[in-house]
Amino acid sequence: MDKNTLFGKTAAGREALTTRPAGLVPRLRSLLIMVDGKRNLAEFEKLTGSLEQARQSLDDLMAGGWVEVVGADGLPKAMSGAAALSTAVSFEPAVSQPVPVATPVAAAEATLPFSDARRQVVRFINDQLGPMGESLAIRAESCKTPVELQAALPRIRDGLKSFKGAAVVQQFDEALANRLPKV
Repeated sequence: MDKNTLFGKTAAGREALTTRPAGLVPRLRSLLIMVDGKRNLAEFEKLTGSLEQARQSLDDLMAGGWVEVVGADGLPKAMSGAAALSTAVSFEPAVSQPVPVATPVAAAEATLPFSDARRQVVRFINDQLGPMGESLAIRAESCKTPVELQAALPRIRDGLKSFKGAAVVQQFDEALANRLPKV
């Protein structure tokens, strides 16, 4: 496995965020919230502070059945957790890839499918607030319908505004709010 290996939540991982099973300690839960199928090992290395800590935490999440290796399409790869993490890791410096940010022009694009919209809202919250936004991220991730997601938007905007200011709320609205499924 190299530093570009992507990780996604399993159904059990999504469930674990609401049920808080005994084996999911706070350190792992915080990391599990940030697993979205788009972050790779190099990004988790930055979040945890070391490659070894990232590998160990992801290994623990995979052993619990909460995380799996996914492809660029977000679909699971046919590789077991132990095999994924036990293979050699390249120790070359990670090249940070910029995360595309939607511009006002992109915001006018077509409405996102619900699952993509929810995932992008959660990622935005995690990227902006980190662990401080855990409750907001869980609220957004627990939405089962576009109606629930739309109903959660005022709370999400309030949280973003109180932690980061009105500029981040404006960025959220430009990047995502106009592309969310309408009710």
